[in-house]
Amino acid sequence: MGKGKKPEMAEVVGMQHCKCEGCKKPESKFTFCNEHYEWFKFGLITKMGKRVNDFDKKHDHYMAYLDKQKAYKVA
Repeated sequence: MGKGKKPEMAEVVGMQHCKCEGCKKPESKFTFCNEHYEWFKFGLITKMGKRVNDFDKKHDHYMAYLDKQKAYKVA
């Protein structure tokens, strides 16, 4: 580590970071952070952390699902 450079969160505690592309959060479940673990369960990313071919379509469905869940919690 260079002088004046802050260590990443995963380096500080000796943990690995999330497997999803571009994510630097520490892993929590199945090598993903909490948010990307939900994406993995919904089929938005593969187990290697890559986006699936029809990501945009699935992401729209995922966002609609989350909005519907919020409506149930409010009612």
